[in-house]
Amino acid sequence: MIIYYTQSGQSLADLCNEIQLENPEYLKEYHNRNCSLSERFDGDIVQGMKLYIPSSPEILGLNKKIRDNNQSFYDFPANGKFPFDFRFWEGNYQITQTVYSDDTILTKYENKVKLHFEGIKNRNYHFLFSAFDFRKNEDISDTKVDTLAKMCIEVIYPIRYIIDPDGKLIDIVLTKKTEDIVSELDSIKNFFPDQYSSDYIEKMRDIIESPEITSQKFKNTLFNSFMFGAFYRTQLGNWVTSNVYYDFYPWIFDAQPIRFEFQNTLLSKDIVDDERVKIQQKGSSIDNRNLEDLYITDSKFDEKTDTEKKPIDCEHFSEYLFNRENLSLYKIEARFQYFGHENTRREDFLLERITDSY
Repeated sequence: MIIYYTQSGQSLADLCNEIQLENPEYLKEYHNRNCSLSERFDGDIVQGMKLYIPSSPEILGLNKKIRDNNQSFYDFPANGKFPFDFRFWEGNYQITQTVYSDDTILTKYENKVKLHFEGIKNRNYHFLFSAFDFRKNEDISDTKVDTLAKMCIEVIYPIRYIIDPDGKLIDIVLTKKTEDIVSELDSIKNFFPDQYSSDYIEKMRDIIESPEITSQKFKNTLFNSFMFGAFYRTQLGNWVTSNVYYDFYPWIFDAQPIRFEFQNTLLSKDIVDDERVKIQQKGSSIDNRNLEDLYITDSKFDEKTDTEKKPIDCEHFSEYLFNRENLSLYKIEARFQYFGHENTRREDFLLERITDSY
C-alpha cells in the first residue's frame, strides 16, 4: 500500500491510468477499505486529497479480479495487436471531407465507396473497389468538369485491391482490359469535344496504360490510408499506448503523401458495457520536404537527407471506433492541420460504415 496526494485537475480515472488499474471503482474501494472513516469518499477525488493506493503486486491481483468479473474499462487485444479480419472489411462506406481555411469552410466533399470481397489468391485477399454518389457542398455536382471526371472514373471501376494477410494494401490493378477502357474513354470525347476535355481524357489514358502509375494513383487516397495503414499492424506497449511507428497520409490534394510519426492510445470505456472500442491516433510530421516539394510528382521522402531542415508544420489526429463484439470498423473521425505562413489549413475526414450489422 502507498500513500499518495492527488494533483490539480486529476480525476480518479486519470490516476488509474497512471498506475495501470483497469477500473476506478476498485481504487475507490481499496482506499475506503484501508483509510479511516473520516477519509472515505464516494465521488471523484479532489486536489491535495490523501489517497491509499495499491502496490504493483496488488494492482496485478486487482486487475485479475476485475477481468474475472468482466468489469475492465479496457479491451486489450490478444498479443497487443488488433488483428486484420478481412470478413469485416466488406461493405459500403460513407466518406465526408471538409476543407477549412482557419475556421471558414471552403468546400465539403462527399461520396460512397464499396468494397466487395472477391476471394483469396496466393494467401492475399482480393477486394473489388468502386466509388459513387459524389457530392460537393451537399449537392450532386453537374458542372461539365465534374461530369467528365465521373464518366471517366465510372469507366475504370471496379478496380481490384490486393491485401496481404496483415491488412496491408500491396497492389491495385484493373479488372477490365486496358484496350477496352481506352476505347470507352475515347468514346467520351463525343460528349465533350473541347480541348480541355480531350487533354483530361488523354491524361486518364496515360494513367491506365501504365500499371505502376495506375496502382500509385489509386493507392494514394485517405480511404486507403485509414483502411489499410500501419495503424492495424502496430502493437500496444505494456499499457494503453503503442510503440512509435511511421506512415504516409495524403492529406493535401494532388500532392505527395506526408510522412508522420504516430502513436496510438487505447481509450477506456465510458461505461463497462460500452459497445465501442476507441483508439486515438496522433501524428506529428517528420517530413522535411516543403509544400512545393510535395506537389512534385517524383518527390520522395528520404530520411538520410536534409536532416537539418524543419519538418513541414502540420499535425494529424484521428479516432477509430470498432464494434466491441467482433472488432469490425464502425467509424473513423480524423483531422489534419497545416500551419502555413498566412493561415491554418484544416481538413476533417469522416468515414462511416453504412451497410450490414457489424
